[in-house]
Amino acid sequence: MKIVINSNDKGNVALNHLLESMKSCEEYNEYEVIVVIGGYYTNSNCYEISRNENITYIKCNFNNLDLTGLTTLMELYSGDVDEHYVYLHDTCKVGNNFYKKIKAIDLSNVSSIKINRRFSMNIGIYSQKIINSFKSFLTIKNTDKCKMSLKSYVVSREDFIFKKDPKNIVLDNYNGWNYRGPIDYYNTGTMRIVEYYKNLDLYKIKANWYLKSDWKLHN
Repeated sequence: MKIVINSNDKGNVALNHLLESMKSCEEYNEYEVIVVIGGYYTNSNCYEISRNENITYIKCNFNNLDLTGLTTLMELYSGDVDEHYVYLHDTCKVGNNFYKKIKAIDLSNVSSIKINRRFSMNIGIYSQKIINSFKSFLTIKNTDKCKMSLKSYVVSREDFIFKKDPKNIVLDNYNGWNYRGPIDYYNTGTMRIVEYYKNLDLYKIKANWYLKSDWKLHN
């Protein structure tokens, strides 16, 4: 199982915070990490790949927001049909028991696992097989930084793969909402709530936590 972090070119503060929390765990080096960063629109190649220790960085010349990493896995890793991924946003933080939690997950016959019965923000476990089966959905790419309508598109299809996967399960059948805030968590001027998912020992630092008519990316 690999860990995939979905990010964008404006997400350095959040991404570094997440990576620091992961590196503080003794099991960190046991897992390969793939960081997918959308928003490098001027890159001539669709993907620019580099590696540092156990982290593979993939810069994309498109930005599908929450779905950038899934699109990348579908295009670059489709042959790894027996692989599974823990899919995270950059605006997450892991606790000390995160790796113990994912190591304890039985992946036998797992297609996908969401972290909450009601909403998972596309965060959870995906098999490469289920990602490959949603090729037509994931092929859509936003290559124009001026187009913000994609955010509403992504929000309206939150957990799309989880909902459409007949074999999807909920990790520990969790159905809660444990949060604090709002606070300016990253000291960037953006107010966020901090959600906690005990089934993964995972924190989600969320700017868009209520219904809006206009969805925006935040630093």
